[in-house]
Amino acid sequence: MNLRELIDREITREEALELTKLKGSKLMELMAVANEVREKYCGNTIHTCTISNAKSGQCEEDCKFCAQSAHYKTSLTTYDLKGEQVLLDEYNRAEELGSSKFGVVTSGRSIKKGSKEFENIKKFIERAKETDNKVSLCCSIGLLNEEELAELKEAGVTRFHSNLQTSVESYNEIVATTHNIEGRIATIKAAKNVGMAVCSGGIIGMGESWEDRISMAFTLKDLDVDGVPVNILNPIPGTPHGEREHLAMDEILKTIAIYRIIFKDKVIKIGAGREGILKDFMGSAFMCGANGMLVGGYLTVKGRSEAEDFAFMENVRRMWEN
Repeated sequence: MNLRELIDREITREEALELTKLKGSKLMELMAVANEVREKYCGNTIHTCTISNAKSGQCEEDCKFCAQSAHYKTSLTTYDLKGEQVLLDEYNRAEELGSSKFGVVTSGRSIKKGSKEFENIKKFIERAKETDNKVSLCCSIGLLNEEELAELKEAGVTRFHSNLQTSVESYNEIVATTHNIEGRIATIKAAKNVGMAVCSGGIIGMGESWEDRISMAFTLKDLDVDGVPVNILNPIPGTPHGEREHLAMDEILKTIAIYRIIFKDKVIKIGAGREGILKDFMGSAFMCGANGMLVGGYLTVKGRSEAEDFAFMENVRRMWEN
């Protein structure tokens, strides 16, 4: 396969699976081609977002990677939905961090219309829109229908987040048994139908196959999502995936490179695992296709300091431009 042909044309599933077999100098060529795709279709902008773990723990779902599930014994601190002022302070902090987006993320299957929590989230959004803060507002509050999503959009939410986590074929084996992936897909379709942008990706390193990773990518491509978070499993003691070894570095970078070739002009955002697992290879992720990252920490894992992240982003931009 001529890898450079993939800069300008769509790749098939079969071709993407062939790319997973590349090693050595051909893998380095793949990464270089992916970086050219990023430069051509996305430019040299690093997209940043900050999330709030707005409601923590006590989740009824049994997602095997998650510290927030009530099914497992972890050291997580649990709490109910944060108050409006706390969320507003965090929203303003996101602006100070230089983030372009701020996401309200809650544990549990969904926060439904008619509940006090849904109304409180709407009130926060409406208050946030009244400020001079221009950071766009996102929500990740579970499985919602078009009516609920339209109401959030009317309040000021521009983007909805709902990760598929893995392939349709392996979801119940790798991720959860208390719900199906079809609910996530239906939520993504509903968000697109009401005019929201959608951020949806997954977690690599949960024991999935290359076929699972490629299948998930093409499902997301068919759904026309706008951003693709790539999270790297950080095994949490007490969860079913808590004893897994970290994914090999070449697999991580190869996944990012193949995803860039599949998604061309979408934001590929490195989330969990960026600091703790990529470590010295973090810059390599941005030289093989990534162009976005979370700043200010994750749901249950603390991130790096803002000074370190800003210095890192400046170094990435310098590498891209020189």
